[in-house]
Amino acid sequence: MESISKALVLAIQYLGSERNDEDFTEDDDLKVVEDMAAIIQGASENEKLTLIRVARELGLNEWASNIGIE
Repeated sequence: MESISKALVLAIQYLGSERNDEDFTEDDDLKVVEDMAAIIQGASENEKLTLIRVARELGLNEWASNIGIE
C-alpha cells in the first residue's frame, strides 16, 4: 500500500496547494500526473490488481492501460 499511499498524498497535496494560472501551467499538472503514474507503476502486483479492479468498478475501463499497469 506504500506506492498507492505516496501517489494519493502527492495528488492531494498538489490539488490542495494554492496554485494559480500564473505559477502553474498545464505542463506542471501533467508532470504531477506522470509522477503519480510512475509511483503506481512501481506498486506491488496486489496493489495493481486492486487499482485495476477499483478503476473498472468506477467505469474507468481503460485507466490501467493508460497509466501502464495493465
